[in-house]
Amino acid sequence: MKTFKLYSIYLLKGKSGKLTHYPLKLERGLIINMENSKQTWLIEAVVEKEQFAFFNEVQQEDKDLLIDVVISRKDNYPATLITKVSEITQLSSGISILMKGNLILGKDEVLEDVVEDLVDENYKGPEFIDEFKRRKANLTAHSQRTLDEVYEDLLKKDDYRLV
Repeated sequence: MKTFKLYSIYLLKGKSGKLTHYPLKLERGLIINMENSKQTWLIEAVVEKEQFAFFNEVQQEDKDLLIDVVISRKDNYPATLITKVSEITQLSSGISILMKGNLILGKDEVLEDVVEDLVDENYKGPEFIDEFKRRKANLTAHSQRTLDEVYEDLLKKDDYRLV
């Protein structure tokens, strides 16, 4: 197992077939890679008390959350996970949300998005490489297209009850 600082967390919610990012104000958090074949992660996020009703409802209704997390520092690539709320603990300065989830998009998929976009835009040869390096240096999120595709795929499966 490997433990990392949780730098940021976003809820991904579907509206009209598109995913929208909703940032959570994170007081502190940890994320643990269980290093198993299912790519399981444990996430503990301490957020504002005002979020209690939302997370409590998600837990009570056994719904799944699609989240984007950034680990350790802001310039890391985001990871998208499908999670369940396991536990909610009220603290004096917020609430602790414990989630268990599986990685569904990571760094490789972000870079694949860049390559696909460059091919679609007809970049070739040295210009392709230069533009790839430029975009890679400025990359902070998955493309909206990729997130929407993942969301649609998850909706088609009967395994998940997305918020």
